[in-house]
Amino acid sequence: MKTESVTLTKQELADAITSPVSVFDFPLEVVACPGLSWDQKIEILKRWELDARALQRATDENMGGEEPNLLDEVNRALMMLDPENSVHDGFGSAPTKV
Repeated sequence: MKTESVTLTKQELADAITSPVSVFDFPLEVVACPGLSWDQKIEILKRWELDARALQRATDENMGGEEPNLLDEVNRALMMLDPENSVHDGFGSAPTKV
């Protein structure tokens, strides 16, 4: 984890919600972070999923950057937190091109 603290500061939490990769190196770090509530973990992972899907679309259109796409890891982390509901608000569905 990029932050050394177990409990995130308000700024780190805000950063994690808007850009998870700015605070966490891997999605499973979100799951393991004891300083976050279940709802906060889901919110951060949903954001990460949206970012990963956007990166996947860009890569599919030959516009990808150099960041690794962690979509599978994000989906695994979401399933670990909520195995009964592997499709979170439609985010778990197949990506569509717009």
